[in-house]
Order: sequence, then C-alpha cells, then structure tokens
Amino acid sequence: MGSEDKLIVFDFGNVLIDLNYDRHFKAYRDLFGKVWPEQDYHESVLPAMHRYEKGEISDDAFIWVFQQINPAINPRFIVNAWITLLGDIHSSRIQMLERLSRTYELALLSNINSLHLRHIHRYLDTTFGIKDFEERFFSHVFYSHHIGMRKPEEDIYKNLESITGRPAEEILFIDDREDNILKARSIGWQGIQHDPGVEISEQIEFYLQ
Repeated sequence: MGSEDKLIVFDFGNVLIDLNYDRHFKAYRDLFGKVWPEQDYHESVLPAMHRYEKGEISDDAFIWVFQQINPAINPRFIVNAWITLLGDIHSSRIQMLERLSRTYELALLSNINSLHLRHIHRYLDTTFGIKDFEERFFSHVFYSHHIGMRKPEEDIYKNLESITGRPAEEILFIDDREDNILKARSIGWQGIQHDPGVEISEQIEFYLQ
C-alpha cells in the first residue's frame, strides 16, 4: 500500500487548533475563586463535560452545572470562560490541509461540543474567510456531540471504520492524547501522539513516512 492510500485522521484540539489550559483554568478561578481547582475542572463539571461532548445535554444544561457552583455568576461569563480554552489555527495548518486534501482522504475525529464548534466556525470565517471548513478539506467528520460517542471509547473508532469503509491498517490517526492513541493502536490503527509544542505542519511529512 502506498502512503497516498492512507486515510489520515486528525484530532482537532492541540493538533489543528491550539488549546490554552492555563488561560482556561485561570478564567474559571477568576470567576469562582478558591472553590475552583488550580489546574483542573471542578469535580461537578467533568462528568457533565463528558455528557456534553456526547451531545447528551444541551448548552443551557451544561451552563446550569456551573451555576450550581455559584448561581450569582452571569451565564455569559461562564460561556466566555469556556471559550478561553481555544487558541489559534495557524495559517500553515490551513495550507497543510489544502495540500494534503489533493492527495489523501482526510477525516476529523474530535471530542468537541457545540459551544466550542460555533466559536471555531466564527474564528475560521473572520480569520480566513472560510465558511465551509469541514466540507472543503475533509471527506468525513466525526464530532463527538453529533454522533453520541467520544474517544477513547472503542465504538467511536469502529464507527469511523464502518462509515469510511477503511480497514484498520489503512488508517493513520494523529492525536495529542496518549489514551486516545493507545486505544487506536489496540485495534490496529497507526497512531501518532502529536506533541502540541511542535508545529503539525512541519511534522506531517515525518508522520506520513
């Protein structure tokens, strides 16, 4: 099999878009004070976040979880803090996707939620004038909140195989999280754990070898 026959599957966060956890957690500490952990999510938020990423609860229901910590916090401030996780998409990554999509079949596989995705769509429109990001570059898109599955649950990987018609040995998966990569490798995918400190557009040719 030639390398051009691979299906390249990208994670979104910390692969195509930068994430800033320090800024994110600081925003919530500023809002909620000492009841919020230094470098983590509040214990009541994490289970709700996983449900939110699977589309099991609405935006309002997710925000309500934060309001239970402090009902006096304006929901708009909660949303603004939620968005602080998201950073930039470098123009070199857009150019990389344009180049790769001419030769390879590309897919997106991301644990993502509706508030973050709407922000990303606005960012892509205002920064690059791109209104059709998914359709322009990807043959398949698997967003957790659309399909009711999230990484590293095995069903989301098997769903991708079923929809794309690709056997495991033809799939190259690039993700920043070790648990997601280990699960992919366990079912036969070629999994590469990407270091967010390294620019993906400069590493991609190495990953494709």
